[in-house]
Parts: sequence; structure tokens; C-alpha cells
Amino acid sequence: MPGEGFSLGPKLSAEQRADVAFGYRMAKEMSRLEIGQTVVVKNGTVLAAEGFEGTDKCLTRGGELAGKVGGAVAVKVVRENHDLRFDIPCLGPRTLEICSSARISVLALESGRTLLLEQEACEQLAGQRKITVTTIS
Repeated sequence: MPGEGFSLGPKLSAEQRADVAFGYRMAKEMSRLEIGQTVVVKNGTVLAAEGFEGTDKCLTRGGELAGKVGGAVAVKVVRENHDLRFDIPCLGPRTLEICSSARISVLALESGRTLLLEQEACEQLAGQRKITVTTIS
């Protein structure tokens, strides 16, 4: 579970940092309402919100709505009062592959509360595919 300040891949631009902060606020509110835990945003606009279909489909849909140039930011959080003993939100190489195919340029996860599987493989993919993986709290 990467902690605060964790980052893989390219450095965030000022616009991406703003979208990560905005996406975090939106994702936390969605999770509070028990709708989903992931949002895809671009230029301060929510493009996709995770529902029952899950994170992967949300990422794909958000990437499509970002347009041909892509550049969207995905943010995944943990629900309030989420019992991590029974369900740990996790991301890994498959998630980065989906981000790459959807042209999502940033994947932000809640620090200390989301498991990053196969970190070395993720680091390699982030560098190759130019996807920033970062934490937010």
C-alpha cells in the first residue's frame, strides 16, 4: 500500500495535479454515497464515474470520453468505513494496461489504503507507457 508521496512514471503537470485534487474530491463524495470508488476526469470535468460495472469499465469509458488525444486522470479511493480486513481495493499491471489502451495519463490512488500489486511490473509499465501512478490523501 503505497504511502503519501509515492509516484511512478512522468512528473505531474500543474493541470494534472489540479485534476487529481478535483477527482479525489469527487471520488470521495461518490464513495460516501456508495456509488463507486473511481472517477475519470479531464480539465475539471468528470467524464466517468464507477458504478456496478467496476473500475476497469469506468477507466475504459472515461478514456473514450476524453477524446482521441486522451490525457484523462483516474482517481481511485476507498469508501468511508471500508473494512479492509475483508476487501482491499487493489490495482496492478492489468489496470495500467487498461489505462494505456484508454489513453489515461494519470492513475491516482488513495495513499496507504490501496494495494499496488506487482510494483516492479507497474513501475516498468508506467515508464514504458508514460502513465503517472501517484498517491493522494
